[in-house]
Amino acid sequence: MELATTQPSLSTTQLRDLYQRMLLTRLVDGYCWQLHQSGRIGFVASCRGHEAAQVGSAACIRPSFDFTLPYYRDLGVVLTLGMTPYEIFRTYLQGWPGSLTDPDQRHHRPIQHWGYHKHNMISGPVPVATQILHAAGIAFACKLRKSSAVAIAYCGDGATAEPDFLEGLTFAAQQRLPVLFICEQDCSLDAQVFRLSPARLPSGLTYRCVDGSDIREVYAFTSEALELARTGQGPILLEMLVTRGSPEQAEAECDPLSHCRRLLENSGAWDEAWHAQLTARLRAEVEQALEDALRDSHLSESAESQPANPAPQRRDREGG
Repeated sequence: MELATTQPSLSTTQLRDLYQRMLLTRLVDGYCWQLHQSGRIGFVASCRGHEAAQVGSAACIRPSFDFTLPYYRDLGVVLTLGMTPYEIFRTYLQGWPGSLTDPDQRHHRPIQHWGYHKHNMISGPVPVATQILHAAGIAFACKLRKSSAVAIAYCGDGATAEPDFLEGLTFAAQQRLPVLFICEQDCSLDAQVFRLSPARLPSGLTYRCVDGSDIREVYAFTSEALELARTGQGPILLEMLVTRGSPEQAEAECDPLSHCRRLLENSGAWDEAWHAQLTARLRAEVEQALEDALRDSHLSESAESQPANPAPQRRDREGG
Protein backbone atom coordinates (compact mmCIF):
# COMPACT_ATOMS: atom_id res chain seq x y z
CA MET A 1 0.00 0.00 0.00
CA GLU A 2 1.26 3.47 -0.90
CA LEU A 3 0.61 6.68 0.97
CA ALA A 4 -0.68 9.51 -1.18
CA THR A 5 1.76 12.25 -2.15
CA THR A 6 -0.77 15.07 -2.25
CA GLN A 7 -0.48 17.40 0.71
CA PRO A 8 -3.57 18.87 2.36
CA SER A 9 -3.57 22.65 2.35
CA LEU A 10 -2.90 24.05 5.81
CA SER A 11 -4.59 27.32 6.60
CA THR A 12 -2.54 30.31 7.71
CA THR A 13 -3.85 29.80 11.25
CA GLN A 14 -2.79 26.13 11.27
CA LEU A 15 0.65 26.88 9.85
CA ARG A 16 1.22 29.69 12.35
CA ASP A 17 0.13 27.42 15.18
CA LEU A 18 2.62 24.75 14.09
CA TYR A 19 5.35 27.39 13.81
CA GLN A 20 4.52 28.57 17.34
CA ARG A 21 4.83 25.02 18.68
CA MET A 22 8.17 24.56 16.93
CA LEU A 23 9.44 27.87 18.27
CA LEU A 24 8.41 26.89 21.80
CA THR A 25 10.29 23.60 21.38
CA ARG A 26 13.37 25.46 20.14
CA LEU A 27 13.31 27.85 23.10
CA VAL A 28 12.84 25.13 25.74
CA ASP A 29 15.58 23.08 24.10
CA GLY A 30 17.90 26.10 24.23
CA TYR A 31 17.32 26.68 27.94
CA CYS A 32 17.85 22.98 28.68
CA TRP A 33 21.17 23.31 26.87
CA GLN A 34 22.03 26.31 29.06
CA LEU A 35 21.27 24.25 32.17
CA HIS A 36 23.72 21.66 30.91
CA GLN A 37 26.38 24.23 30.08
CA SER A 38 26.08 25.83 33.52
CA GLY A 39 26.47 22.47 35.27
CA ARG A 40 22.92 22.26 36.61
CA ILE A 41 22.24 19.03 34.68
CA GLY A 42 24.68 16.48 33.36
CA PHE A 43 22.93 15.30 30.20
CA VAL A 44 20.78 16.84 27.50
CA ALA A 45 19.71 15.33 24.17
CA SER A 46 19.00 18.27 21.91
CA CYS A 47 16.13 18.02 19.43
CA ARG A 48 17.36 20.92 17.29
CA GLY A 49 16.58 20.05 13.68
CA HIS A 50 13.86 17.57 14.69
CA GLU A 51 11.16 20.18 15.43
CA ALA A 52 9.08 19.69 12.28
CA ALA A 53 9.23 15.89 12.49
CA GLN A 54 8.17 15.96 16.13
CA VAL A 55 5.60 18.77 16.21
CA GLY A 56 4.07 18.01 12.81
CA SER A 57 3.49 14.36 13.70
CA ALA A 58 2.39 14.90 17.31
CA ALA A 59 -0.18 17.48 16.18
CA CYS A 60 -2.04 14.63 14.44
CA ILE A 61 -2.21 12.41 17.54
CA ARG A 62 -5.29 12.29 19.75
CA PRO A 63 -3.99 12.84 23.31
CA SER A 64 -5.64 10.68 25.98
CA PHE A 65 -6.99 8.37 23.26
CA ASP A 66 -4.03 7.22 21.21
CA PHE A 67 -0.95 5.77 22.91
CA THR A 68 2.34 7.57 22.34
CA LEU A 69 5.78 6.13 23.04
CA PRO A 70 8.37 8.89 22.60
CA TYR A 71 12.12 8.49 22.80
CA TYR A 72 14.50 10.72 24.71
CA ARG A 73 14.97 13.39 22.01
CA ASP A 74 11.22 13.91 21.54
CA LEU A 75 10.89 17.24 23.33
CA GLY A 76 8.64 18.59 20.58
CA VAL A 77 6.38 15.55 20.83
CA VAL A 78 5.82 15.78 24.58
CA LEU A 79 5.29 19.56 24.49
CA THR A 80 2.75 19.24 21.69
CA LEU A 81 0.88 16.47 23.52
CA GLY A 82 0.46 18.57 26.65
CA MET A 83 3.56 18.70 28.84
CA THR A 84 4.42 22.23 29.95
CA PRO A 85 7.86 23.87 29.91
CA TYR A 86 7.77 23.81 33.73
CA GLU A 87 7.25 20.03 33.72
CA ILE A 88 10.06 19.64 31.18
CA PHE A 89 12.51 21.56 33.35
CA ARG A 90 11.47 19.68 36.49
CA THR A 91 12.01 16.41 34.66
CA TYR A 92 15.55 17.44 33.83
CA LEU A 93 16.32 18.91 37.25
CA GLN A 94 14.87 16.18 39.46
CA GLY A 95 17.69 13.81 38.61
CA TRP A 96 20.49 16.32 39.15
CA PRO A 97 20.16 18.00 42.54
CA GLY A 98 22.76 20.56 43.46
CA SER A 99 25.77 21.24 41.28
CA LEU A 100 27.62 18.69 39.19
CA THR A 101 30.84 20.11 40.54
CA ASP A 102 29.99 18.51 43.89
CA PRO A 103 30.44 14.73 43.51
CA ASP A 104 28.48 14.08 46.70
CA GLN A 105 25.35 15.70 45.23
CA ARG A 106 25.48 14.21 41.75
CA HIS A 107 22.81 11.62 40.98
CA HIS A 108 23.27 9.55 37.84
CA ARG A 109 20.36 10.14 35.45
CA PRO A 110 21.68 9.58 31.94
CA ILE A 111 18.49 9.87 29.90
CA GLN A 112 15.03 11.47 29.87
CA HIS A 113 12.16 9.02 30.45
CA TRP A 114 9.24 11.07 29.16
CA GLY A 115 5.87 9.91 30.47
CA TYR A 116 2.47 11.51 30.96
CA HIS A 117 -0.25 9.19 32.23
CA LYS A 118 -3.26 11.41 31.54
CA HIS A 119 -2.24 11.77 27.87
CA ASN A 120 -1.45 8.06 27.37
CA MET A 121 2.23 8.86 26.97
CA ILE A 122 4.28 5.79 27.86
CA SER A 123 7.59 6.30 29.65
CA GLY A 124 10.49 5.28 27.46
CA PRO A 125 13.20 2.80 28.47
CA VAL A 126 16.94 3.33 28.18
CA PRO A 127 17.47 0.98 25.18
CA VAL A 128 16.78 2.84 21.95
CA ALA A 129 14.42 0.33 20.29
CA THR A 130 12.47 -1.58 22.93
CA GLN A 131 9.54 0.88 22.69
CA ILE A 132 8.90 -0.58 19.22
CA LEU A 133 8.01 -3.90 20.84
CA HIS A 134 5.93 -2.16 23.50
CA ALA A 135 3.96 -0.24 20.86
CA ALA A 136 3.22 -3.46 18.97
CA GLY A 137 1.92 -5.03 22.17
CA ILE A 138 -0.29 -2.01 22.95
CA ALA A 139 -1.61 -2.01 19.39
CA PHE A 140 -2.40 -5.72 19.70
CA ALA A 141 -4.49 -4.96 22.80
CA CYS A 142 -6.28 -2.14 20.93
CA LYS A 143 -7.13 -4.54 18.13
CA LEU A 144 -8.47 -7.18 20.53
CA ARG A 145 -10.64 -4.54 22.18
CA LYS A 146 -11.87 -3.36 18.76
CA SER A 147 -10.73 0.15 19.61
CA SER A 148 -9.86 2.76 16.98
CA ALA A 149 -6.94 3.97 19.08
CA VAL A 150 -3.49 3.83 17.49
CA ALA A 151 -0.10 3.26 19.12
CA ILE A 152 2.61 5.64 17.91
CA ALA A 153 6.25 4.76 18.62
CA TYR A 154 9.14 7.14 17.95
CA CYS A 155 12.76 6.11 17.60
CA GLY A 156 16.12 7.27 16.31
CA ASP A 157 19.83 7.29 17.14
CA GLY A 158 20.59 3.94 15.54
CA ALA A 159 17.43 2.14 16.67
CA THR A 160 16.99 0.60 13.21
CA ALA A 161 20.13 -1.49 13.78
CA GLU A 162 18.68 -3.12 16.90
CA PRO A 163 16.96 -6.56 16.74
CA ASP A 164 13.98 -5.19 18.68
CA PHE A 165 13.22 -2.80 15.82
CA LEU A 166 12.72 -5.45 13.15
CA GLU A 167 11.02 -7.84 15.57
CA GLY A 168 8.43 -5.23 16.50
CA LEU A 169 7.78 -4.32 12.87
CA THR A 170 7.46 -7.98 11.85
CA PHE A 171 4.96 -8.81 14.60
CA ALA A 172 2.90 -5.70 13.78
CA ALA A 173 2.86 -6.59 10.08
CA GLN A 174 1.90 -10.23 10.69
CA GLN A 175 -1.01 -9.20 12.93
CA ARG A 176 -2.00 -6.09 10.88
CA LEU A 177 -1.88 -3.96 14.00
CA PRO A 178 -3.00 -0.32 14.35
CA VAL A 179 0.45 1.11 14.98
CA LEU A 180 2.52 3.91 13.47
CA PHE A 181 6.30 3.79 13.72
CA ILE A 182 8.17 7.07 13.26
CA CYS A 183 11.93 6.93 12.80
CA GLU A 184 13.69 10.30 13.09
CA GLN A 185 16.67 9.55 10.90
CA ASP A 186 19.59 11.94 11.30
CA CYS A 187 21.21 12.46 7.90
CA SER A 188 24.31 14.20 9.22
CA LEU A 189 27.73 12.65 9.73
CA ASP A 190 27.79 8.87 9.16
CA ALA A 191 24.13 8.26 9.97
CA GLN A 192 23.58 6.92 6.43
CA VAL A 193 24.51 3.48 7.72
CA PHE A 194 21.20 3.38 9.61
CA ARG A 195 19.01 4.28 6.60
CA LEU A 196 16.20 1.85 5.96
CA SER A 197 16.01 -0.39 2.91
CA PRO A 198 12.36 -0.99 1.92
CA ALA A 199 13.33 -4.36 0.41
CA ARG A 200 14.40 -5.62 3.85
CA LEU A 201 11.20 -4.58 5.62
CA PRO A 202 8.49 -7.18 6.37
CA SER A 203 5.60 -7.56 3.95
CA GLY A 204 2.36 -6.04 5.16
CA LEU A 205 4.14 -2.93 6.43
CA THR A 206 3.48 0.36 4.64
CA TYR A 207 6.66 2.44 4.37
CA ARG A 208 7.26 6.05 3.39
CA CYS A 209 10.34 8.30 3.48
CA VAL A 210 9.45 11.85 4.52
CA ASP A 211 11.31 15.16 4.52
CA GLY A 212 11.49 15.74 8.26
CA SER A 213 12.27 19.43 7.87
CA ASP A 214 9.02 20.18 5.98
CA ILE A 215 6.18 20.66 8.47
CA ARG A 216 3.53 20.35 5.74
CA GLU A 217 4.87 17.04 4.46
CA VAL A 218 5.22 15.63 7.98
CA TYR A 219 1.69 16.67 8.91
CA ALA A 220 0.20 15.32 5.67
CA PHE A 221 1.78 11.88 5.78
CA THR A 222 1.24 11.44 9.51
CA SER A 223 -2.45 12.34 9.18
CA GLU A 224 -2.91 9.81 6.40
CA ALA A 225 -0.91 7.14 8.18
CA LEU A 226 -2.98 7.45 11.34
CA GLU A 227 -6.19 7.24 9.35
CA LEU A 228 -5.01 4.05 7.64
CA ALA A 229 -4.05 2.52 10.97
CA ARG A 230 -7.42 3.41 12.51
CA THR A 231 -9.32 1.76 9.68
CA GLY A 232 -7.50 -1.57 9.96
CA GLN A 233 -5.05 -1.16 7.07
CA GLY A 234 -2.11 -2.40 9.11
CA PRO A 235 1.07 -0.82 10.45
CA ILE A 236 2.90 2.11 8.86
CA LEU A 237 6.54 3.14 9.11
CA LEU A 238 7.50 6.76 8.39
CA GLU A 239 11.22 7.42 8.06
CA MET A 240 11.62 11.16 8.65
CA LEU A 241 14.93 12.53 7.45
CA VAL A 242 16.29 15.30 9.67
CA THR A 243 19.58 17.15 10.01
CA ARG A 244 20.43 17.51 13.66
CA GLY A 245 22.17 20.61 14.92
CA SER A 246 23.00 22.03 18.29
CA PRO A 247 22.08 25.29 20.04
CA GLU A 248 25.66 26.46 19.53
CA GLN A 249 25.43 26.19 15.73
CA ALA A 250 23.95 28.67 13.28
CA GLU A 251 20.71 27.77 11.55
CA ALA A 252 21.20 25.50 8.54
CA GLU A 253 19.43 25.94 5.23
CA CYS A 254 17.26 22.90 6.04
CA ASP A 255 16.33 24.22 9.50
CA PRO A 256 12.64 23.38 10.16
CA LEU A 257 11.76 26.83 11.51
CA SER A 258 13.40 28.58 8.57
CA HIS A 259 11.56 26.26 6.18
CA CYS A 260 8.22 27.03 7.82
CA ARG A 261 9.00 30.74 7.72
CA ARG A 262 9.56 30.53 3.96
CA LEU A 263 6.21 28.77 3.58
CA LEU A 264 4.51 31.61 5.45
CA GLU A 265 6.40 34.23 3.43
CA ASN A 266 5.44 32.59 0.15
CA SER A 267 1.78 32.63 1.14
CA GLY A 268 1.99 36.26 2.29
CA ALA A 269 1.27 35.27 5.89
CA TRP A 270 4.60 36.16 7.48
CA ASP A 271 4.60 39.24 9.68
CA GLU A 272 7.72 40.49 11.46
CA ALA A 273 5.72 42.24 14.18
CA TRP A 274 3.76 39.05 14.88
CA HIS A 275 6.97 37.04 15.04
CA ALA A 276 8.65 39.51 17.39
CA GLN A 277 5.66 39.55 19.75
CA LEU A 278 5.37 35.75 19.64
CA THR A 279 9.06 35.27 20.40
CA ALA A 280 8.98 37.75 23.28
CA ARG A 281 5.88 36.16 24.81
CA LEU A 282 7.12 32.58 24.55
CA ARG A 283 10.57 33.51 25.85
CA ALA A 284 9.02 35.22 28.87
CA GLU A 285 6.82 32.17 29.56
CA VAL A 286 9.73 29.75 29.24
CA GLU A 287 12.00 31.87 31.45
CA GLN A 288 9.28 32.05 34.11
CA ALA A 289 8.80 28.28 33.91
CA LEU A 290 12.54 27.77 34.33
CA GLU A 291 12.66 30.13 37.30
CA ASP A 292 9.76 28.28 38.95
CA ALA A 293 11.34 24.89 38.24
CA LEU A 294 14.68 25.93 39.74
CA ARG A 295 12.93 27.28 42.83
CA ASP A 296 10.77 24.20 43.34
CA SER A 297 13.66 21.88 42.62
CA HIS A 298 15.68 23.60 45.35
CA LEU A 299 12.76 23.31 47.79
CA SER A 300 12.38 19.63 46.93
CA GLU A 301 16.07 19.03 47.54
CA SER A 302 15.85 20.79 50.91
CA ALA A 303 12.88 18.66 51.94
CA GLU A 304 14.59 15.44 50.89
CA SER A 305 17.65 16.32 52.94
CA GLN A 306 15.54 16.37 56.12
CA PRO A 307 14.94 13.11 58.06
CA ALA A 308 11.63 11.50 57.14
CA ASN A 309 10.69 10.78 60.78
CA PRO A 310 12.86 12.81 63.15
CA ALA A 311 13.17 11.19 66.55
CA PRO A 312 11.37 13.14 69.30
CA GLN A 313 13.61 14.87 71.76
CA ARG A 314 13.76 13.24 75.21
CA ARG A 315 12.74 15.40 78.13
CA ASP A 316 14.00 14.39 81.56
CA ARG A 317 11.34 14.21 84.23
CA GLU A 318 11.89 15.90 87.49
CA GLY A 319 11.20 14.15 90.77
CA GLY A 320 11.33 10.44 90.11
